[in-house]
Amino acid sequence: MMTFRPFLAAALFALALPAAAQAVPNANYSDMWWNANESGWGLSIMQHANNKVFVVMYTYDPRLPDTTTADGSDFKPLWIFLSDSTWVTPTQFTGRVYVADGIPFFQTGSNTTINDVGTFTFTFSDFSNATFQYNIAPQGGLAANAPAFGLPAFNGVKAITRQPY
Repeated sequence: MMTFRPFLAAALFALALPAAAQAVPNANYSDMWWNANESGWGLSIMQHANNKVFVVMYTYDPRLPDTTTADGSDFKPLWIFLSDSTWVTPTQFTGRVYVADGIPFFQTGSNTTINDVGTFTFTFSDFSNATFQYNIAPQGGLAANAPAFGLPAFNGVKAITRQPY
């Protein structure tokens, strides 16, 4: 049994290696991304040298009508961030979706609350085109002052392209 133990340990280690390894992306996808047919929301993707990716999604908050405008269908901005990403293939990464609150830039302090609200996947067909798949479903029982309180669940897949300048 003693001679079998080192072999078993080596085999288990070798089997675990692929799970720990992360695919290497085939391009740098850092840029502003959007769907030209759906002006009003978009994504800012920042891919770092270590291949970690941080994404900010800017859209409008369906919970907060903007009463300062004449149009009753206007809403206040909502910033959602996508983090904890893992490259699944050289053209696909996936991770978690978060909603946070905080204070204005000009104020001091760090009283921030962050809620995990779902998952995302980006799949790139080439350097300038991708699909953005999202599943946002805030957990129940959140406190009324939680950033995700009252945020409706929504999911889907959207075609996106690099935003030309």
